[in-house]
Amino acid sequence: MPLVKLFANLRKVAAFKEAPIAGRNIGEVVSELVRQKPGLESYLLENGQIRPHVVITLNGHPTTDEQALVTEQDEIAIFPPIAGGSPH
Repeated sequence: MPLVKLFANLRKVAAFKEAPIAGRNIGEVVSELVRQKPGLESYLLENGQIRPHVVITLNGHPTTDEQALVTEQDEIAIFPPIAGGSPH
């Protein structure tokens, strides 16, 4: 299973820094992660899709492709949206 590493407040919500999570692609891994840790859903998903400002890297390379295939040797890092900028 690919190794998923969580950062910032995602670690607190999930109660772990990293864990192997099953899935054939990025989308499946994130879905399985949310299934195991339902508290992450509001941080990671919107209408069943990965939120647009969530940053995901696959082996250190940013990706927005939920269909990107993953292997057991892969490392997926998930960062929450970064707050900041001017208020609306």
